[in-house]
Amino acid sequence: MTDDRLTEAVNAARLATLGTLVAGVAHELNTPLGAINSNHDVLRRALSRLQNILADDVVDETELAEVRRIVRALDDIMVVNDLAVERLNQLVFSLRSFGRPDRAERDFVDIHEGIESALAILGHELKGRIEIVRAYDELPRIECFPHELNQVFMNLLVNASQAIPGRGTITIRTRRGDDEVLVEVEDSGSGVAPEHLDRIFEPGFTTRGSRISMGLGLAIARQIVDRHTGRINVRSAPGAGTTFAVWLPVRLGTHHTNGNR
Repeated sequence: MTDDRLTEAVNAARLATLGTLVAGVAHELNTPLGAINSNHDVLRRALSRLQNILADDVVDETELAEVRRIVRALDDIMVVNDLAVERLNQLVFSLRSFGRPDRAERDFVDIHEGIESALAILGHELKGRIEIVRAYDELPRIECFPHELNQVFMNLLVNASQAIPGRGTITIRTRRGDDEVLVEVEDSGSGVAPEHLDRIFEPGFTTRGSRISMGLGLAIARQIVDRHTGRINVRSAPGAGTTFAVWLPVRLGTHHTNGNR
């Protein structure tokens, strides 16, 4: 696959991913927005009551006690609003980091940021069903095409989520080598039969009764890793879960644009 075709495939996959997850993302945005909207009405009524109390030159003990009660309530409301605003900022940052077109060129990035962006977008799909275990090492910023690597992380996490039929765990590990970094995504799902492992990166390959088809997702992930002169492999067994391991160089080589590796 040439670089131009790979870019088109990545863009199409990113739009498809966001389209599939849009309801969940909207729900994630709606929850903090709903809290802020509800608290806004409470703030308006509390401030109106304070204005009425303070309209007189004299404030009696009963009114002073009410002022104190209102101030405590306002403080509690601000705590909730702060949390809601922080959640909104996280979601917006994740969406921008995942899809922003101005990051199409190579850049030095913290890959943990890309992983966390994918997790934030997938939050509604994972919440209450899948536990995320992070085992992050201290990594250097690596040279890469950020929007492409973000798609790799998203595809691997979606694949891991789909491999778990009910409740389960996804473990994300990162480790630093001499001139490369390792990212592993391990799920506690149903696993893949040995005879299927050699075909798992084929476009459109699917199995029934174990792992739900990723369509082009894993094939695109492999193409992106190849473009970064990295390596990706998979370890799995039926009933024992699956682990995808991705090695990425810290610095891109001069031959990274060779789309026919």
